[in-house]
Amino acid sequence: MICPRCKAENGTRTICSKCGYYMYHPDVLNRVKMTKGERAKEDAKIIWKKIFRVLRVVWMILVVIVMSLVILGVLLWIFPNASLG
Repeated sequence: MICPRCKAENGTRTICSKCGYYMYHPDVLNRVKMTKGERAKEDAKIIWKKIFRVLRVVWMILVVIVMSLVILGVLLWIFPNASLG
C-alpha cells in the first residue's frame, strides 16, 4: 500500500511506517459483504450482549436488596427491642 500523505511504500501495512497515517478506512468499498446467515449471527450476538447487561444490572439490584434484608434481620436479632421508627 502506498501512503496517500507521504507516498511511502508500506507493503501490506495499514499504518504508514514513515508518517503514521492510517491508510485503511472501512467503508462500503473496502468491506466484504456478509451473507444473510452471518448478519443474523452478528445481530444475535449484539442482542445477547444487551440482554446480558440488563440481567447483570437486575442481578446487582437483587443482591443489594437481599443483603439489605439480611443485615436488617441480623440487626433486629441482635437488638430485638430497637424500634424502626
